[in-house]
Amino acid sequence: MLMTPDEGWQNFSQSDELVELVASSLVLEENQGIWQYYNFSACSSVWCSDETCGTNQLQIIFTSEDSKATIKSLGLELTNNASEFFKQLYRLKRTLKSRYNIQEI
Repeated sequence: MLMTPDEGWQNFSQSDELVELVASSLVLEENQGIWQYYNFSACSSVWCSDETCGTNQLQIIFTSEDSKATIKSLGLELTNNASEFFKQLYRLKRTLKSRYNIQEI
């Protein structure tokens, strides 16, 4: 599911703060967390569960690869399999809505 703030990503001024929230909420395996991280291009970030029974993931696409890049799109894939991956991502989805008014489109 794609998600967007009410004002659209082009007017969203808190990209750095949002990325910090994601990184602190979805801790990577190498930092004693459970998430895998993929960077398929210089403009994308993907946090993914490594489950055999379903996939839970968050993907952020950035406007460019430079340090002033902002978020172009944010997508979630939730598999309600009661896993810890699902629970963490669902909590993050609720936080995105309450803190930044980011909702499904």
